[in-house]
Amino acid sequence: MLLQRNREYSLSIGDWKSGDGLLIQNLQVTFDVSKSANNKDKTNSAAIEIYNLSDESLRVLDTDYPFASFSVGYRDIGLKQLFAGQVYLVTTRKSGTDRITQLRMGSGYTDLNHTLLNQLTSPGRDVKAVLEDIRKNLPGVSRGVYNGTNLNNQVLYGYPLIGTPKQMLNELSEKYQLDWQVDDDVLYVHDKDRANDENFDQAYVVSRYTGLIENAYRVTSDERRSKKDKVKKQGVQWRMLLNPDIVAGSIVKLEDTLIQGWYKVDDVRHFGGWRDNDWFTEVKASAIEKVVSTK
Repeated sequence: MLLQRNREYSLSIGDWKSGDGLLIQNLQVTFDVSKSANNKDKTNSAAIEIYNLSDESLRVLDTDYPFASFSVGYRDIGLKQLFAGQVYLVTTRKSGTDRITQLRMGSGYTDLNHTLLNQLTSPGRDVKAVLEDIRKNLPGVSRGVYNGTNLNNQVLYGYPLIGTPKQMLNELSEKYQLDWQVDDDVLYVHDKDRANDENFDQAYVVSRYTGLIENAYRVTSDERRSKKDKVKKQGVQWRMLLNPDIVAGSIVKLEDTLIQGWYKVDDVRHFGGWRDNDWFTEVKASAIEKVVSTK
């Protein structure tokens, strides 16, 4: 197995530049980050454990829903953001001589769960426009990325948005067969059988040359469909060296010994520790038909 050397990380919490937050870069940390193309069923979340924070640092964490960003990388190529969101739970425990503080984070947590909508969207618009109305009520989400023909369905008499943004996104995804997720500051929505975008030419190539550790293996992609259902998609799963470029909802090209093809990343998990564990990325993906651009 390849050894991962010269690893680096950066964890910023709150406005550390002004002194109202923390920047942590040299304490032992472990992390477990999970992201899904379908936030209706699986939320994007992170659990980060920090060893031996000072009493002063713990006092800084005693605030409601601070924004935090966690980046990882290697000394020769730099850091890449792995997760960003609000800290909604802080707990501290003793383990031997260590004091371990765990942060639990959610993408767009306060925007999605604590904002209340009470409006009727204008009649004669499409589903994409309704989604944009929801996005504009998410202060921490700067833009939306939309893909799929289901987004073109007309909402002739307007659409009532009553509830939290998460409730409304779940309702629309159920009604129009969509997947949605908030990742960093972007709202992604696409048809269930499509991906975040259709740029196959720029898809990440997964192979043993780019960090694939063991052979990929086939799994059930959609457990809710019967084995005889022709719409049921072929799934595949693999483990690779930690790679923040593997994004839930994106297209990748798998080039393994026994399995090759185009896949949509359904779920991705990044986990490891700074000093004592290897860093890994685990991916569950489903086969996707390549779309040839007509431009």
